[in-house]
Amino acid sequence: MKHDIQPLTLFTGRFGSGKTEVAINYAVQEARSLLPPAPCILIDLDIVTPYFRSREMAETMRQRGVEVIAPAAISRYLDTPAITPQILGAIQQTERPTVLDVGGDRQGARALGQFSAAIRQRGYAMHFVVNPYRPFTDTLTGLATSIAEIEQSARLQVTSLVSNPNLIQETTADQIVRGHGLIERFARELNLPIAFVCVERRWLAELGPNHFAQPLLVLERYFVQPWENGWRENDHS
Repeated sequence: MKHDIQPLTLFTGRFGSGKTEVAINYAVQEARSLLPPAPCILIDLDIVTPYFRSREMAETMRQRGVEVIAPAAISRYLDTPAITPQILGAIQQTERPTVLDVGGDRQGARALGQFSAAIRQRGYAMHFVVNPYRPFTDTLTGLATSIAEIEQSARLQVTSLVSNPNLIQETTADQIVRGHGLIERFARELNLPIAFVCVERRWLAELGPNHFAQPLLVLERYFVQPWENGWRENDHS
């Protein structure tokens, strides 16, 4: 009996886009949407900011129905992680939904490019997460350049944008709406669809499912950024 082919979904985006949080939430949603619920695979290919190499984070994900796969420890010191049978096998299998969290620069995209042939063979959606309040994606030119760099290095095509306008704890509802409007303009100019809009759960009462033309991905905060505990850093993933 043939099974349905489960989706392969890639998330990339510049530092500060929030793509890792988006990838986490999307993977949890995928696991919950299966009937009956079944584990989703989440592959950490972000070799610049590898959150999932934390054993605690991997356990948190396991409890929510997500199996985390990350490159071997030795690979974190290399320009690109080794092509391990575990990662390649997770990409090639089609019984379980698979989500990839990919670094948002040339180095991160090269790590993805090693698997491009297998990814194209299976079929994929590649989302570029956009936060217009962060450098490099606050203008149309910057966003177009960023997408082109990722596509060239990964040897894969971005298929849609994900709208994630926020200033972390300083976010207001008006900033979300205005930022999303800017992303909609970018999307029209780039001739790319917007797959969904990311909204933290605390904004649901004010910005419900009918506020935007696109579907919502409701975000839970699964980890706290270092600077939210008083330590400032220029960028985050």
